[in-house]
Amino acid sequence: MKHMKERYEELELDAVKEQIIRHCSFSLGKQKIRQLSPRFEELWVRRELTRTQEALTLVYRYGNLPFQGVHDIGNAIEDARRNRTLSCLELRQIADSIRAVEHVVSYFKASEVETPRLKELIASFDQPMPVANAIETCISSSCEVMDQASGELKSIRKSIRMCEGEISKEAQRFIASHSTQLMDTITTMRNDRICVLVKISEKNSVDGFIHGESASGQTAYIEPKSLLILNNRLASLKSREQEEIARILFALSQKVKTVAHALEGNLETFALLDVIFSKALWAKEKNGCIAQLDNQHHHLYLKQAKHPLIDEQYVVANTYEIKEPYRSLLITGSNTGGKTVTLKTIGLFVVMTMCGMAVSAQEAIIPVFNGVYVNIGDDQSIAESLSTFSSHISQLAAICHKADANSLVLLDELGNGTDPKEGEPLAVAILEELSRRRATIIATTHYSALKSYAAGKEDMLVSSVEFDMEALRPTYRYIEGISGQSNAFAIAERYGLSKRIIADAKRRKDEQASVNDIAMEKLEQLTMEVEEKKQKMEQRLQDVRLLQETLATQKSKFEKEKEQLLEQVKADAKKKLDEVQEEAELLLEELKQMKANAKPHEITELKSAMRKLQIDDEELVEESDEVFAVGDYVKLKKLNYYGEIISMNKDKVCVLANGMKMNTTTKDITHEKRKIVKKKTKGYTKSSITSFSMECNVIGMRVAEAIPIIDKYLDNALLAKVYQVRIIHGMGTGKLRKGVHDYLKHNPQVESYTMGGQGEGGLGATVVKLKQKGK
Repeated sequence: MKHMKERYEELELDAVKEQIIRHCSFSLGKQKIRQLSPRFEELWVRRELTRTQEALTLVYRYGNLPFQGVHDIGNAIEDARRNRTLSCLELRQIADSIRAVEHVVSYFKASEVETPRLKELIASFDQPMPVANAIETCISSSCEVMDQASGELKSIRKSIRMCEGEISKEAQRFIASHSTQLMDTITTMRNDRICVLVKISEKNSVDGFIHGESASGQTAYIEPKSLLILNNRLASLKSREQEEIARILFALSQKVKTVAHALEGNLETFALLDVIFSKALWAKEKNGCIAQLDNQHHHLYLKQAKHPLIDEQYVVANTYEIKEPYRSLLITGSNTGGKTVTLKTIGLFVVMTMCGMAVSAQEAIIPVFNGVYVNIGDDQSIAESLSTFSSHISQLAAICHKADANSLVLLDELGNGTDPKEGEPLAVAILEELSRRRATIIATTHYSALKSYAAGKEDMLVSSVEFDMEALRPTYRYIEGISGQSNAFAIAERYGLSKRIIADAKRRKDEQASVNDIAMEKLEQLTMEVEEKKQKMEQRLQDVRLLQETLATQKSKFEKEKEQLLEQVKADAKKKLDEVQEEAELLLEELKQMKANAKPHEITELKSAMRKLQIDDEELVEESDEVFAVGDYVKLKKLNYYGEIISMNKDKVCVLANGMKMNTTTKDITHEKRKIVKKKTKGYTKSSITSFSMECNVIGMRVAEAIPIIDKYLDNALLAKVYQVRIIHGMGTGKLRKGVHDYLKHNPQVESYTMGGQGEGGLGATVVKLKQKGK
């Protein structure tokens, strides 16, 4: 019988190795992974896990280690040691492997991750670059010896080319002079000699050596006498060429011999790195993790573990945990419910960790075991004449003899294969012995006696795998703290056993059941119902939390987009306004610099250009939610005027401000509090204007409407002792500006007037100076 520590085939470790091998870069790495087996030495395991973790970090950030150019050159190195001549391919592979060291070293130099364990391996590399350079100088990437390999070879090949040229010329001359005797005007090679194709009837009339005939018997291959000397010279040159090539390859092989030890060390390091990075790539593919080793608290924890050999589409993730005071786990449930899968998953993850591999889980903690003992499946031995039960007992005997406090024992269907009346107490006794030895036990069973036994043990945790009674199929969901039922009757009914037989079986079971069995079954049923309700509530709570997170994210995204949109609108409006203002200032400057003798059409063109710069105010004003009515006291935003709405038509309003009627829109006004002016009760004072605007806006009015308003405005300016004001009339067609200027020209109160300068409205405003009293 096999030693128990070597029985890992039941856990399918080899199948996982084959998954990892798919990520290997060359043959030696694959070979080492196939030879890999668990080692229960803490220092070795910690080192290998650390290396795998460092490689996984690098893989996530920088991709796989560059292994291009790495070959298994072990046999070639050994041949060089024995003074054998290596082939061009072998020498080129050796050069590529030496050059590959540069790529690997550069990869680690470029990384910003601390990887001390891997850098120990990198530091062990030797780089015999002179050997690589010598090989690359002589042998091309297509594995051919190049002319520059030696002066002698270059000279010989030059002679060969010249000789081939002479042969070609002589052959063409011969063909031209004997065309009637030939089958074709081409030459061919026979026995490494240049020959011509002669008609079979003319073969005796051509002076030369016959090298054979065609399969049809119509053509003779003849080497003409005139080509004999040239072909002999060519053969001699090619022989010298091969001798020189052999000399060059042997010299290069001797160079390889001098660095054989370094090359073997590099090859071993490459193989180790290939193994480590293949483990890391597998871990990335499976979204796995590197387990933490626990050598103090004997804590085993696998979070969201998935069996790596089950299709990702169907595998169920489960969380398993065994910690103090528990040292054992008893898994119960249906015969087809996945108890063995649970057992194998835990056992597989332990031996994978002891191989320095990652595990396919979100998080893992594995105790430091000194051995894993497995008893799974039918192991009937024909050679030893052992039945299934005998084989199980033989293995169990060995386990009970070897297991100790640092052992992991995996037992599938303990006590199965014999009479339940004897199998149940035997199983209990075995568990009791292993518990006494303080071994960590994971066992599966559907025996009621074992469930009752485990329920009464403080160091044994009972769990089950869920079975969907409605669909009559396993869910493979692991439930801790609840023992399950075998559901044999339901399964039997699903697979076609008649209801009459099943009813009879249930009756017999009830008759044989003890009071404790019935109570235990009811308790299990109630516990399962509570667990199902708990799972449903947790799922609903999770759905609500997910919905809340989604809504919060969407709200935040909406608010951010709204702010960005508003900022963009404001920025675009400001940019447009700045561009218009800059262009207007340039036009005004040009207009001011014009002399009096400027041509009328030039001034007209400038004025037309300025009118084109007018911006639709609606583009720059944000919409307002304010509601207005006739009689409201408002502020005109652009002019900073205050007044009362005297009429409205939808969004168009007329405001009486500073004694002037001004037409505008609701977008350009906002509500303001009306100022209260206290009346004086005593004495008499002249009416005075307490606040006076320095500008009068008549944009949009006809000349006849604007002149009375301007006249009254100027009177008020004099009363307020203001002697310089501005009249805003806009650019428009120029009629309003001309009418205003005609009025000002004949007004005795006006001393002078000029067009607005920069920042004063330009051509759209007129600055008026009034005569002061006493002048």
